[in-house]
Amino acid sequence: MAPLNSSSPSACSPPPAPITTFDTNVLAEKYRFSYWRDAICAHLSPSETMRKIDDAPFAARLRKVALGKVNVCDIRFSPMENRRDAACLRRMPDDDVFVALMKTGTGRLVQDDRCALPAVGDLVVYDSARPFLWEFEQDTRMIVARMARRQMAARLPDFEHLAARIIRPDQPLASTIAHTLTDIVELEAPLSESCSQRLGNAFLEMLTASLEASLTAPGRRVADEDLVRQAKTFLLAHIEDPDLDLATVANRLGVSLRTLCRAFAADGTTAIRWLWQQRLALAHRLLEEGQARNVGQVVMQCGFSDFSHFSRAFKKAYGVMPKSVLRAAG
Repeated sequence: MAPLNSSSPSACSPPPAPITTFDTNVLAEKYRFSYWRDAICAHLSPSETMRKIDDAPFAARLRKVALGKVNVCDIRFSPMENRRDAACLRRMPDDDVFVALMKTGTGRLVQDDRCALPAVGDLVVYDSARPFLWEFEQDTRMIVARMARRQMAARLPDFEHLAARIIRPDQPLASTIAHTLTDIVELEAPLSESCSQRLGNAFLEMLTASLEASLTAPGRRVADEDLVRQAKTFLLAHIEDPDLDLATVANRLGVSLRTLCRAFAADGTTAIRWLWQQRLALAHRLLEEGQARNVGQVVMQCGFSDFSHFSRAFKKAYGVMPKSVLRAAG
């Protein structure tokens, strides 16, 4: 498959690091997804890619910058699922490690019985030598760095347990890595080969230092905080679902119900209490801003199943009945 737009080296100088672009918008709709599926296999990881919404237009774009031992891809795509299972591993072996920066949208990554729900600004690690599943329910942009497993193992011998781990923006070197990835994919012209090699090596050293500092430190508190943050992200994304329960949340995050409850207890609350607070805050905002015709509409939008229970909880939290807030909004 030939790239739609790629740089070509000069005949009288060392070949520069190539910048390659694939864009489905140049194709008729019926060819776009198969073209994108081939691009994913060729430039990221051999995998099975499926659309999430079959009857909606599909659009995607990939821009790859090669930096010696590291490839960095800026990818934008419509909702899809990317799966690498045991059969895919046998049929299409691959031995790379990936670090993805979420720029827009949300994703769900499952690997090694762990589940990561990275938010915008987060970095997440995964490994193509083991099965994984990526799910994207909305239009998404990610910047993905790809490097050989042996390069990571040489710098971080215990890196294998880092799969499906999130590096938050406030963790060591995380913001530096995020800014570096963004700067790399925004290069307008290829770097020289020597510059490319040096930058790729420097990026690997910085990345492994960040992984070691952020994800391998002793103690369970960081892990608890990360789990709580991911659980809160999931709860907010499903705040309108009155049937949402903790077992569902724990299952989606790949942890036991006991582990989830323990993590929230360390945070000084419970998952259900926190969810109720968020639902009440959302209800108050919708009523105060006049975004609902009646209180019943707000009850439905915020995931409450009992009107009377909602009214009592609302008055306890805000000192007034929901109808009063709605009338005051006009």
